[in-house]
Amino acid sequence: MKRREFIKHTGLLVTFPALFARQARADVKSEKVLVLGFDGMDPGIVRSMIKRGELPNIRRFMHGGTLTEMLSTAPPESPCAWASFSTGKDPAGHGVFGFVTRDPKNYLPVDNSAPIRTAGKSWEIGGWNIPITGGSSHPNREGTPFWDYIMDRKIESTVFKMPANYPPSEMKHGRAISGMGTPDITGAQGIYTLYTSDENEAMRDGGSKGRFNYAFFDENEMMEGEIQGPNNLKTEPEATYVPFKVYRDNRNHTIRIDIQGKQILLQEGRLSDWVKIKFEMIPLLNSVSAIVKFYLLDHQNDRFRLYISPPNIAPSDPGQVISSPESYSKELADRLGPFYTLGLPSDFNVIKQETFSMENYIVHLRAVFEENKKAFAFEFERFLHTKRAMMFYYFAAIDLGSHFFWALRDPNHPYHHPDEAKKFGDQIEHYYREFDKIVGKVVKKLPKDVPLIILSDHGFAPLRRQINLNSLLYKNGFLKFSGEPDYEDSFTLLNQANWDETQAYAMGLNGIFINQRGREGNGIVNAGDKKKVMGEIKKMLLSFQDPKTGENPVGKVFVSEEVYQGEFHDRGADLIVGCKRPYGLDYSAALGGIGKEMVTENLTRWSGDHIIDPHQVPATLMANFKMNNKRTPVIWDLAPTILKIFGIDTPEDMRGKSLI
Repeated sequence: MKRREFIKHTGLLVTFPALFARQARADVKSEKVLVLGFDGMDPGIVRSMIKRGELPNIRRFMHGGTLTEMLSTAPPESPCAWASFSTGKDPAGHGVFGFVTRDPKNYLPVDNSAPIRTAGKSWEIGGWNIPITGGSSHPNREGTPFWDYIMDRKIESTVFKMPANYPPSEMKHGRAISGMGTPDITGAQGIYTLYTSDENEAMRDGGSKGRFNYAFFDENEMMEGEIQGPNNLKTEPEATYVPFKVYRDNRNHTIRIDIQGKQILLQEGRLSDWVKIKFEMIPLLNSVSAIVKFYLLDHQNDRFRLYISPPNIAPSDPGQVISSPESYSKELADRLGPFYTLGLPSDFNVIKQETFSMENYIVHLRAVFEENKKAFAFEFERFLHTKRAMMFYYFAAIDLGSHFFWALRDPNHPYHHPDEAKKFGDQIEHYYREFDKIVGKVVKKLPKDVPLIILSDHGFAPLRRQINLNSLLYKNGFLKFSGEPDYEDSFTLLNQANWDETQAYAMGLNGIFINQRGREGNGIVNAGDKKKVMGEIKKMLLSFQDPKTGENPVGKVFVSEEVYQGEFHDRGADLIVGCKRPYGLDYSAALGGIGKEMVTENLTRWSGDHIIDPHQVPATLMANFKMNNKRTPVIWDLAPTILKIFGIDTPEDMRGKSLI
């Protein structure tokens, strides 16, 4: 599909005005470019803060440079959008449609950002699998990232925590460390541990996100605990554990943690430094290293709560490839000390499950941000002293904060608590001010002839009411179950769906799949009837009214094959649903769940979101030079733009077009 047809289908021309008047086009040539990625930076918040006289450094981009809105992908999910930025392709071109898709053969949910792996060889000796050769893996993202073309010219490139780049692509001239998608040492996307004196809390089921344990102290005020690690290398694998002991001082509200020969002293309300531990995979022969943090949440009277972070892959001694070259993570650890390697470093599951208070999460997120700034300062200095270079650096704080801080600033949100808002209300704006300071320092040091590009992958919106797509499909006859569906089961589709009568189902964050014959395992919709069924579903969604408010929550429904081009359509949904503000999607449908009600109030801390109509949450684009003012940019335009700065023609397989 041509660009103008894409814009016509998405409604871009009439619904996506520029943030500020853009400048006339200018040619820019350089062998050095700095790119900063501010995940989740919303142009509307930028606009309002500038109008209030804030963000002085960002405001300067209005004069002589570019400051504008940019269209994200549909869906506007981070892995999908950043993959489009990296490759210059749309989702059907690079194959990443978001966090979750499905296996068409069996309808099982699939992590769409997980790498494609090939197992290594091993010997089986005495009940143990002894590794002989390591396996291999590569990102699930297809296509050639723009930095490969730059490195072909032997220009040193740094790619720091780019989403959808795990494991990192091979860096022939430069370095990369993986970001979003990188697991913890167990292979999960971050499983935390809590020891609590509250018996009811200790009995909670944290699912795949958290492990809850009862904290029992003996007469000597000592507690024993353990941290779970990866499965060992037995032929019948078992989980590994690292034991530890806690001694508490009730008078001074402090504890001492003894773990593998180390002692950590911790006061109530404090987050520890990184602690390196080892999990034994084969006794005396093989172990893997991890790093953890302890956070003493409560230590008052008989109340005790100790949080232990997901065991991150140790950058000084990684058990798997997280950087290219492999020595890069070790170099960073030597220079900066241990650092978060988990793809989403801010452990949002702990606040999502109410294990953290708002204050706890603020402390945690700011610690992550300080570590992020420290690493950036180091790499920025290296960039300044390199003659020919490209550097991309990724910051996650705005996104990881906005999901949970939105209700603080939104009096109309069902989860808004005035007392909490009064105490913490400017947390989102705090990070915009912090990034403005970073921009100021960068501009001050950066030579004026070096191009600087700053972008986000999407904006943000309030999430006040949630739509369950499977409920809509069920109540309108497109989805059938064997009996009354179990509304408490997260995998209702897998356990109860009647595929012989089902025409469509929802899975992932905002996707609807047609149960197509010959493609899905038990498909019933003929290829010739698919378009008709999609049209009926689209009409139903756009005409649907919220029973409580009478509003139409759905603003757009994208037909993937009409708006995207590429060979990987089948990895993503057939229909992509875009809600209007302040509506969003009920994430219980992501793995195949169904809600009893079609629309519900959002009474959770996850109060802000962006998985809606991309026109409602445009991305932010800034540059210290002028860009084409004749059209609105799309996120996949940035790859060819960066290549053109280096004098490299846009590859034929890129959908994006240069903005200079």
